[in-house]
Amino acid sequence: MDIYFIGINDNILQTQNNFFGSITVERNFNTKDNICFKDVYPNKSVDYNNIADLDKIDRFYIKCIKKIIKKNKNAYFIRYNEHNLKHFNLRKYHILSANKYQIYNLLNNKFEIRKKLKNITNILYYDYIHGKRKVKNYLLNHWKTENCDFVLQEKFGFAGANTYIFTKNNYKQQLKKLKHFTTYCISVLQKNFFSINIHLFIQNGQVEYFTPSQQIIKTDNNQMNYDGALFNLSNSTENLVRREAKKIVKRFLLDIGYQGVLGIDFILSNNTLYFMEINARFQTSTAKLNELLLKKGKKSLFDKQLNLLTKNFN
Repeated sequence: MDIYFIGINDNILQTQNNFFGSITVERNFNTKDNICFKDVYPNKSVDYNNIADLDKIDRFYIKCIKKIIKKNKNAYFIRYNEHNLKHFNLRKYHILSANKYQIYNLLNNKFEIRKKLKNITNILYYDYIHGKRKVKNYLLNHWKTENCDFVLQEKFGFAGANTYIFTKNNYKQQLKKLKHFTTYCISVLQKNFFSINIHLFIQNGQVEYFTPSQQIIKTDNNQMNYDGALFNLSNSTENLVRREAKKIVKRFLLDIGYQGVLGIDFILSNNTLYFMEINARFQTSTAKLNELLLKKGKKSLFDKQLNLLTKNFN
């Protein structure tokens, strides 16, 4: 098999040399044999919050896949995010997958996951509000008696997409970004918190837990965006993260039969760890973790995932 990578950008490829080529939306490095959406369509902007733009990206991926397969019948494709290309015939287009679409759809749904895990781990209090008008009323009612900021999320999103910060000063501008007929999950923005991620790899019921990291989050245009990772948590925090991750794995992930790499996001606030979401894919911080693993002479998460995917395909 000649393996090609499909993803948003080529950052994660800098520690890997086992790909025949790649298809990405953006290119931040001089990556060899890379087909880039923004090179092909330099005048087209991409909004990762927009469903139409995400569909446009999927169509670009499929167009490139068809061209590559026409030239190379031995070409196969691994996705950074297995939620991409979910509506296409994976086997027809040589797209490797470790799980059924229904599992990815469940894990990527921030609303459903919180419902499933509410009796397993700590989750912040949240409300569901439908439509921008009701969001506005909710905020104004709370601000009559409370002086706090809020976080709004849609069902689906990654790396900060579809996550918004609302304050008394910015809410009028932020409301313009919301939709009339979309449901939002709303919770109080925690003060003095930091975000934590842990990578896992699951195969045939066996689970590997990797070193947790603090996620560097920056606020840009009142949205939270990932900006790097630090693998320097205290032993007590690492143990706390592993303990909560093991509860989620044992009481949920193994039950639904998930296979492969994934990440679990938490926030630590006032010495309490709260579950945030499960990312059924490589993480933005996977490249950094792979680098650390390879320096120790261990297999990267890419190597592990590739072995699993090719085995499942055959």
